[in-house]
Amino acid sequence: MEYLYIAICVIILLLAGCVPEEVPEEPEPIVQPEEQPTTEEPQQEETPEEEQIEEEIHYDDEEDKLLGEELFEEGAEEIQPEQEEPELTEEEQIQQIFDYAETKIKSYSYKYKSPLGKQYTLYVKENKIRIGTLSDDYKIYLDTEKKTAEEWCISHTKCGRETGKIADLDYYDAYIETPIDWLPKITEAKKIDEGFYYGKQCWKLDTNIGTVIIDSNFGFIYSIEQEDKEYLFLDAKFNIVKDSDVNIPEYLIEE
Repeated sequence: MEYLYIAICVIILLLAGCVPEEVPEEPEPIVQPEEQPTTEEPQQEETPEEEQIEEEIHYDDEEDKLLGEELFEEGAEEIQPEQEEPELTEEEQIQQIFDYAETKIKSYSYKYKSPLGKQYTLYVKENKIRIGTLSDDYKIYLDTEKKTAEEWCISHTKCGRETGKIADLDYYDAYIETPIDWLPKITEAKKIDEGFYYGKQCWKLDTNIGTVIIDSNFGFIYSIEQEDKEYLFLDAKFNIVKDSDVNIPEYLIEE
């Protein structure tokens, strides 16, 4: 019996040794998903120069800001600063002042004091001139194209029955040179000083016709001082003379 028990144990052991050992399964390899090509463009890093430009841009108001953004969006070229015009020489500045008389003055009026002391009022527009004295109502009407001069009295108070045309005058005897007429006579000029003369901003010039004081904004001469005499052109007003100031009143003209 004992032998039978031992034999059974041996058989069990032999059967147990014949059972194959379990081999551990190898883990399946992890497959990484393939990288899909991206359609987004890589962002371009700002260079230090671009960052510096953005830091330097300042806008005064929203409108300027919008305008600046539009320029950058459109890729506008950098706006170059305008070049400053070269400074004029003194001679060029003087000529520029002379030219103002032609470009800025279309009509003018002023009081004229002659070297002899007599005073007149003058109104000038285009080819018409009216000359009057400060003491009476006799007026001289001149046409610089037709070269005519006529004396008229325009008031019954001082003229009485003589109201109307008094006489035809010699044009050249009646004509009084205006400040604009004097300008072409200046062929040499040097600046002495500048400042306010007779209430106007002026230049004082040493010229071949004498010492001249001229309006630096309009090119209008206010005085000409020579060795033994002086011409004064004062209380000037520009571009306000009307046609009625230089034409004979219609009510005085005989039909």
